[in-house]
Amino acid sequence: MLQNKTNKHLLQSFEERHGEIENFIKSECDVDRCSIFSIDTKEGGADTMEDLEALIVSDEIGVVQNAFDINQMRVDNDLQRFHIIIIPRVRTPDGRPLSSSRKRNGEAFDPDTLIY
Repeated sequence: MLQNKTNKHLLQSFEERHGEIENFIKSECDVDRCSIFSIDTKEGGADTMEDLEALIVSDEIGVVQNAFDINQMRVDNDLQRFHIIIIPRVRTPDGRPLSSSRKRNGEAFDPDTLIY
């Protein structure tokens, strides 16, 4: 899934990203309610996980459509649909989404100018 990423050599390892996400979750809620794992396919296992309650996705049209597609796969697998929680992406003053690719490409962002 990372084959099309720019500056792949600058990507943090899964372990680094896992630690950052876990620390964030701990600061916001009970980390034991969450599962953090590597996703190697579009479904990421969500089409077969019996105890999945919700999927949190960005507001990218393709990502939201994938969530609906996975929910249909769950129905086809006789599983309950999950809640789809859509989080708007943070944007920069030019209106484009803030992204790790842009940061890896050398763009700098002033946190005071980001649009939430």
